[in-house]
Amino acid sequence: MTPTLIPGDRLVAARLGPRAGDVVLVRDPRDPSRELIKRAVCVDHSGVVLRGDNPTASTDARTFGSVPAATVSWRVVLRYWPIHRAGRLPPPVAQSLESAWQQGPRSA
Repeated sequence: MTPTLIPGDRLVAARLGPRAGDVVLVRDPRDPSRELIKRAVCVDHSGVVLRGDNPTASTDARTFGSVPAATVSWRVVLRYWPIHRAGRLPPPVAQSLESAWQQGPRSA
């Protein structure tokens, strides 16, 4: 999720449903004992499409497809640490989001 999140960031998440553009916590569809932090780019009746903010280094919907909305249980509301980066998370960079959409599925 770089550049939005970097190792060591501490987050507050609320049990809220996903909305397009939000950073969310979701069970890893490949290993349900793990959780992933991704950005919801599309939310509709067929599920939630998740993408990382760094498309070249992210395992996301291009690898595992959309996920059922019920598996997206938390929405990140703010970062509290490190203090100099505290506050609401920035929205996705439009260019990065558009690039991720255009790349479509990728081979694993």
